[in-house]
Amino acid sequence: MLPLEGTKVLDLTTLSGYCGMELADYGAEVIKVEAPGTGDPLRRLAPLKNGASAHHAFRDRGKKSVTLDLERPEGQELFKKLAADADVVLENFAPGTMERLGLGYDVLSALKPSLVYGRVTAYGSEGAGRDIPQSDLIAQAKSGVMHFTGFPENAPTRIGFAISEHYAASFLASAVCLALYHARETGEGQLVETSLCGSAVAVSEDKVITYGAEGEDPMRTGNAHPLINPYDILKCKNGYVAMGISSDAQWAKFCAAFDCMEWTTDEKYCSNLVRGYHYFGDLRVKLEDLFSNYTMEEIAEKCDAALIPGTMCSTTREALEQPQLQVRNMIVSVEDAGVGSLEMPGRPVKFAGQTEPPLCPAPELGAQNEEIYAAAGIDGETLARLRREGVV
Repeated sequence: MLPLEGTKVLDLTTLSGYCGMELADYGAEVIKVEAPGTGDPLRRLAPLKNGASAHHAFRDRGKKSVTLDLERPEGQELFKKLAADADVVLENFAPGTMERLGLGYDVLSALKPSLVYGRVTAYGSEGAGRDIPQSDLIAQAKSGVMHFTGFPENAPTRIGFAISEHYAASFLASAVCLALYHARETGEGQLVETSLCGSAVAVSEDKVITYGAEGEDPMRTGNAHPLINPYDILKCKNGYVAMGISSDAQWAKFCAAFDCMEWTTDEKYCSNLVRGYHYFGDLRVKLEDLFSNYTMEEIAEKCDAALIPGTMCSTTREALEQPQLQVRNMIVSVEDAGVGSLEMPGRPVKFAGQTEPPLCPAPELGAQNEEIYAAAGIDGETLARLRREGVV
């Protein structure tokens, strides 16, 4: 049994879906509420396979789908019926949107006091900047993430995936679970919120506390670590490897594995402190000279055998072929009605001693209209009328 079984979630998020996906992955009944006819624009987001969105197939896996026009008074009343029977509502609209529709937290919580209402915003729902639109790119820039990412001689650099969106959604999933626990203990629901910019700041921990301790802006250091050496990306015979030597004990193992034990006693390299002084002076050059004799695969094999952190810089294809990911069931194939067979990341959290159930595909638009609306007391004749009128 998955831990969130028996929890009902109404997911209004658009062009996102990660939070609802996490809750669905662990057993919640997540009902995706979409615009009639068009649905969530996520359904049309590239890349496409067989004309269908791979992002939709991934982010909406395991959910159900109903269609509902929230701009229509009858649609608003129908949503209230759904919310009165739900445990959680999720949304990521511009601040004030749900309040304008008469569906804000105050209204919905009056119908069900234990309701947990979760939302993701760009920069929060209060303050002078709440209405300024943002994307992940803007959040990375505003939060300082781009300023310390990249090489010092180059421009600030975007992290290569939507880090603020992913973390905001994951933080919200955690907050929803905490609020659900509180609601089940006390009967009191609450509104919980995360933001793109705030989430990016939260995961910038070491940079924020470094500024707090030293009063100076951390600068870009490329792939190297400002305090640990060698902690870097280094060139080898056929590509690049990542080395993460974080202690002198690991340094000794590294030197033994690559037959350079003299570095363990050399006054310039014998400790992390002195390696830091000399790393860019000559140690980095010596390491790349050493690695020029080895392929990425050979270096990774030596590091694995010596139990030290060093590996090849894999492409996505190479990463997905790693046996340990298969052992962890982290790459799964899901058969989607639109996309067909699609490899995607599996559940990141594993429960010891339990067998994982297979992931279910994403729903077709409005696939559960009859099921969900019948459970809300809407008879077939009324549903047919609502469909003709474009309410559902």
